[in-house]
Amino acid sequence: MLRRLLLLVLPITAACAADDSACERAQAHVAACFPDHANVATCDPQTADQIAEMSCDELAGWSGKSDNPFCFWTPWLCTGDSGSSGKTIEVAVEECGPGGLCPYVTSASCGLVTLHDAHDKQVAKGFTNGNGRLTFEGLAQGTYTVKVHKRDGSLARMMLSDYTDETGTAKVGVTLASGDAPWARFNLETGSEEQITQCTGLRGNITPTDGSGATLDREAAEWSWLVELETDGAVVDRQRPIYFEPDENIVDFKLVPRGAHTLRFVRMDIPSYEQKPNPDYARLRRLYSTDEAPIEVNVSVTASQFGRTTNVSRSIVDPLAP
Repeated sequence: MLRRLLLLVLPITAACAADDSACERAQAHVAACFPDHANVATCDPQTADQIAEMSCDELAGWSGKSDNPFCFWTPWLCTGDSGSSGKTIEVAVEECGPGGLCPYVTSASCGLVTLHDAHDKQVAKGFTNGNGRLTFEGLAQGTYTVKVHKRDGSLARMMLSDYTDETGTAKVGVTLASGDAPWARFNLETGSEEQITQCTGLRGNITPTDGSGATLDREAAEWSWLVELETDGAVVDRQRPIYFEPDENIVDFKLVPRGAHTLRFVRMDIPSYEQKPNPDYARLRRLYSTDEAPIEVNVSVTASQFGRTTNVSRSIVDPLAP
């Protein structure tokens, strides 16, 4: 039986190894388009290149279609069969505050969580969002184990009980059957988020100048510029440089993962009646961006920056300055 199983598995492994770069591009692209969903841990080399080239909107457009050819990559968009597949496991990862017996918890963001089947084979992985949440979707009924990892590859430590200070490795068994989606909850020991997070923050101020380098009215920059963060070809966040004395024109992007990113500074012309709290940035970008070419800055995030904030302060020349 074992020999027969190996014969079935080896051709698939060889196919994946033949084009690891395509698999990595596809996995990174899906993760950028759907950051709150777990990424598949394996590869479908037949569709990897196609996935990497599709826009996020094209991928999302297959939602709920039974003939979706990309269910391997985006199982949460696909329909289940006879109630035995298409099921979910919800994950909550939190860090206990100091003081013993976990007096309170805070969300542990951007930590690696893996899902393992009954034979302890990893079948999916993902990173917790800003609220410490992650959803594994498109799963068949059965028993699974959910694990939370430190950056060094070892398992994090969690509180084993609400009534003692005893800790153990951060893994939880889950049985997936009919009914509501089960939860895998982790109350990690104090200080764990620093050990598990695999993201950085990009924070800095913007100083607009004219062509000669003279500083312009800083306060006016708040509604004159929009800053986009692009990851793997998709815009994942937009902010305006909000002006608060003495923090002048600060942008603060959080949960930025490892890899290459682009900061795009877009010159805007937003009328006063549209200058209000909590605007729809995508709408403002569509309606009020000027014809001036955006200023693009490449930013690379490495593992050495995880758990820290990277300074992205810079001066930018205003193309509309007199």
